Amino acid sequence: MDSNASRPATIGQLRADGYRDRTVKDELRGNLLHALQHGSSAFSSLVGFDDSVLPALERGILAGHDLILLGERGQAKTRLIRHL
Repeated sequence: MDSNASRPATIGQLRADGYRDRTVKDELRGNLLHALQHGSSAFSSLVGFDDSVLPALERGILAGHDLILLGERGQAKTRLIRHL
């Protein structure tokens, strides 16, 4: 059986199936909550930020705040965003 046969092909079909779109903030929050509930770290490959940046970032995501990462070159800003 083809797995694409049961997938909606248009936005109208998605809406008819009851799909609700989420904002990026909502999706980030949901993914982080899922990771925290299962005891895994959402940022496991980042080293050295466990006591400073990551807790603040997690709180900001959970609260639904806008995020701006400031820092000099080489401080893993891009890597952090890619892990979100």
